[in-house]
Amino acid sequence: MAWLHLILNLAALLLWIHWRAGTMPRPKPANSVVGPTPNPGPVFRHSWIFLVALLVLLGLRAVFYNQFGPGLDWVPSLNLINESPHFRSDYFPRALAFSVLSFARWLAALYFCLALLSAVRPDGEGTTNWREFLKAQFGWLGNWPPFMHWLAALALAVGVHFGETRWMESVGVLTQAADPLRQIPTLIVLDLRAAVYLMMLLLALYLLNSYVYFGEKNFWKNVDASGRKLLRPLRAVPLVVRKIDLAPFLAFSFAYGLSFVLRHDHLAAWLGAIS
Repeated sequence: MAWLHLILNLAALLLWIHWRAGTMPRPKPANSVVGPTPNPGPVFRHSWIFLVALLVLLGLRAVFYNQFGPGLDWVPSLNLINESPHFRSDYFPRALAFSVLSFARWLAALYFCLALLSAVRPDGEGTTNWREFLKAQFGWLGNWPPFMHWLAALALAVGVHFGETRWMESVGVLTQAADPLRQIPTLIVLDLRAAVYLMMLLLALYLLNSYVYFGEKNFWKNVDASGRKLLRPLRAVPLVVRKIDLAPFLAFSFAYGLSFVLRHDHLAAWLGAIS
């Protein structure tokens, strides 16, 4: 059931991404083979279908968990900092809360990753579609500077973690009133791990492209440009030894160490120490 839940969360994220990407402008197709081609302009797909499919998926899997979870002895839970509340799947309101809240957490982590990609997106001529895709994911904030995307992701994470605490209290998952303001900063830090892992992936691809020639494909050009933007804060320090650039290795080591520090048990111990 845990693997199934993970796959369904991935499917739900893809539906969300397709819904947002459906607002990207696309050129109008030609009306006929002969004759003048009409001027290109924005064409919007019926992206609301993906949003409806997402809502149906979240509702149907709550029904599935409610019907089959008890027979499989599966008790879903969400990790807070000092506790992991269990959702009894034989009680439908709790199954529904778990279905929605677990996806909301993934969504918050996704937007931290999108904010990182927005900050390091290339500015070349062949990256128009990629820039439009990122703009579509952030909606009316898409044309704003990247730091606004980070603020939007942060606001989403705050709303998710504040709302999940109140919802869990309303369905009886949390037996006593919790203090969300005390745990929200640490939960947001846990969400940021997704952006740290993405940073490690970008740096690994940048290193691979630096030492292995993969041709002139746009993907590797974008990887190279994004990697250079990630390493820009380190360029003030001379880190080139002979012909070896140590900056990507240093940045990758820092990101790996940060991912190790931002583990749930470490943050729980830290929060317990200051309480």
